[in-house]
Amino acid sequence: MPPKNLDTAQALTSLDALYQREMPDVNSSLAQAASYHFKNPGKSFRAQLALSSGTALGLNEQDNYHWAAACELLHNASLIHDDISDASTHRRGQQSINEKFGSDMALCLGDWMVAKAFELAARNSSCGGQLVALLAQAMQETCSGQISDISQRQCAELDQWQQIAKGKTAPLLIAPIKGAAIAAGLNKDLDVQERLGGLEKLVGLCGLAYQGRNDIDDIIPSSRRSSDLDGRKPNLVVSLFAHQGTGRESFNRWYSSDDNNQLGQWQSRIASSDVILQANQSVDFWLVQAEQLVSSVPSPLQFVTYELFNAVKHKTITKSQGRIA
Repeated sequence: MPPKNLDTAQALTSLDALYQREMPDVNSSLAQAASYHFKNPGKSFRAQLALSSGTALGLNEQDNYHWAAACELLHNASLIHDDISDASTHRRGQQSINEKFGSDMALCLGDWMVAKAFELAARNSSCGGQLVALLAQAMQETCSGQISDISQRQCAELDQWQQIAKGKTAPLLIAPIKGAAIAAGLNKDLDVQERLGGLEKLVGLCGLAYQGRNDIDDIIPSSRRSSDLDGRKPNLVVSLFAHQGTGRESFNRWYSSDDNNQLGQWQSRIASSDVILQANQSVDFWLVQAEQLVSSVPSPLQFVTYELFNAVKHKTITKSQGRIA
């Protein structure tokens, strides 16, 4: 049975008001950068997960919004820091903080968001310490996944790719739901604790499916240069080709070199090979496995978890259709 519906528009308005109240001091140079960033806060997907979970579990409104904002701020901090390491010039249709204000400001604003996220989580009088610990763990795992993504120079084995893909996406998707469960006291029940383990598996599978679809779209169409091949970043399709593609010995030698002159040639060969079908089948398989785990999640959270699954499924289908079109 679905929980009380969350008014998404009203929730996002309330969340924005909370951000405005919590902005850096107006006399700080961080204030201008923070105001610029929150002009376009994105879809606030992680905040919505937290709010929906909290609503389903009957959390009071203040604790619910503080937790939602904490999760979203931590995610935003990771994006700002990612834009520094990737030298990204744009984010959400506008210049990135790194591009507009410089790397020093981007680094400090990201750090401020991490600190503010911990502060907001700690305001929960009954379990603030547990929530802060959960955020800290999620951020550590995300950082480990991100550094593996950018520092991997050899072609990743399939199990390595899965570990990296889960590390980049899953922790900050699990935390909003799990934190709401902790705030509601569900984690005190041993049976519920086991069921929350099912949540982690489900979100991990969703992360694999979403990252797998991104990786396919990076390789095809081959007329668009692959950023993953260019930067030697982990990619499901590339790992499959390196393991079983025709000419894999030559490909692996090229991949280990600094030569990008043959990138277009190898991308075309990969894009026209059987590994594209295998990658698509893997994405579909992970989605099927994830859907089967919905019933293993604590019953008050099943509706929220199914919404998460549907959101990921919709994104993978939309990406696939866009590529075919």
